[in-house]
Amino acid sequence: QPAPISKPASRAAPASAPSAKRILDGFEHSRCRTPGLERQASVEALREAVLRSKLKGAAEALREALTAAQAPATTAYTIQPGDTVGDLAWNLMQQGVPGPVETIANQIVQMNGLTNPDLIIAGETLQLPTAPGAQQGGGTTTGSTDSGTSTGSTGGSTTSGGTAVPGERYPVPYIKQMASAGSEDDWNQQSNCGPTTMAMILKGFGIGTELSDGALINQLGTGVGITSAGVGYMDIQQMATNNGLTSEYHAGSDVAWIQQQVESGNLVAVNGESNVMLQNEEPAFASGSFSGGHWIAVTGMTPEGNFIVHDPSSTVTELTPAELQRFLAEHEGDDGHSVAIHPPPGVAPTQAPSSDVDVSAQGQALESVRLAPGAMSIAESGFAGQGEFLTQMAQKYDVPIDLALAMLWKESQWCSAGASVGANNPGNLKFVGQEGAYEAFQSPDASGSFAGWPTLEQGIEAYFKLLGTHYRAELDSGDWTALVNRYAPPSENDSNLYVQQVYDYAAEVRRQLGIGQAACG
Repeated sequence: QPAPISKPASRAAPASAPSAKRILDGFEHSRCRTPGLERQASVEALREAVLRSKLKGAAEALREALTAAQAPATTAYTIQPGDTVGDLAWNLMQQGVPGPVETIANQIVQMNGLTNPDLIIAGETLQLPTAPGAQQGGGTTTGSTDSGTSTGSTGGSTTSGGTAVPGERYPVPYIKQMASAGSEDDWNQQSNCGPTTMAMILKGFGIGTELSDGALINQLGTGVGITSAGVGYMDIQQMATNNGLTSEYHAGSDVAWIQQQVESGNLVAVNGESNVMLQNEEPAFASGSFSGGHWIAVTGMTPEGNFIVHDPSSTVTELTPAELQRFLAEHEGDDGHSVAIHPPPGVAPTQAPSSDVDVSAQGQALESVRLAPGAMSIAESGFAGQGEFLTQMAQKYDVPIDLALAMLWKESQWCSAGASVGANNPGNLKFVGQEGAYEAFQSPDASGSFAGWPTLEQGIEAYFKLLGTHYRAELDSGDWTALVNRYAPPSENDSNLYVQQVYDYAAEVRRQLGIGQAACG
């Protein structure tokens, strides 16, 4: 585009001359230009300006499209108590989000503008990256990012059992009578606490796992002719009989009888006053306010001596003996009802009762365990004085102590020479995203950095937490071979040898501690 033509400075325009006019293309009129040439130049300049504008708009649209295509797909996640950025990153890596863990953790930090990654607050929402090819979430995910079946899912999915918490005898799922998976039970949700309680108990025993929660609830209810009035204790016993199980009935508010049944390996359906359960919610009556007879499942005892409960219609998961006694005693018209459901033949509890484990005594016994002739015992190694803490962590994260010690021996040789011991990382954990961890050293034989902790106790707890959360499915199924192959991949280890040694070491731990054979395969 030529430069505008201006008048010579030495020739001022006559006072009577019209003022110069400026047109759209930036040119000034000049006496030396003909009208035809002016019009041609103006049209060409205008055409060029329009073309430039169109090209600029197209470039901006293309740039926006490329930016959107490059942005990672995300899903909203509600932070749960105990979550850390490192744990979330580890879970996402297991689901196929490109890693390593440190990279995914940095993604989470950048996506959410976290100024302090060590301070994330339960109940708030994070945007998390999703695996390539995964559907981008439009809603909010609540709870664990682990892949697997959740008891609150929708549609026709099945629930094959839950995750047993410390002190719980079987992996009993949580099922809600008003929002169970599948819609088959919608017709009688308000009165389905009895069938829902039995559905949880049966699935804890491994019965009915091929059915959706709603289908099993409906099957149980129609099998006893349920009405809008719900079911009584004889109906609960009939449901057990219909599924090939035996049961035992007890009237009254004697919680000692319930504890005895749980410690004997049974699960107990308990009928009391629903309003009492709702009062025990945090906050009270979070699920509503109503009264009347109500069934719940008692599935175990915590190490503190409280009852572990699965309630179909409230958020309560634990009751003190006094609270359970009140739940029974305030039942309208009587002192409540309890039905102990015996497991089917061949099904044994996955955990010993919490009251059966003397933490101090077992911890002292662990100090003398020696897994091979001439090898150091725990007391002679860097684990001296840690026996009781090891036992506590095994209970806290529901990890078999024989497996845990066998893998610790394999990973760190109990204070033989090795960087893992010096870094307070006895489990040789190969990521640094866990709370309190730092990068300790690089492995010359395997990719990725290894973690370290300021204290041995922190390193021990990180090891048990890793096994008890990220390897929960393998622990619950007893598939130690699959667990080892994930923990120590064949690409970096002689996994066949590792598996055999773990089984051998675990058997030696059981022999020296005098504990029973683990349910593993």
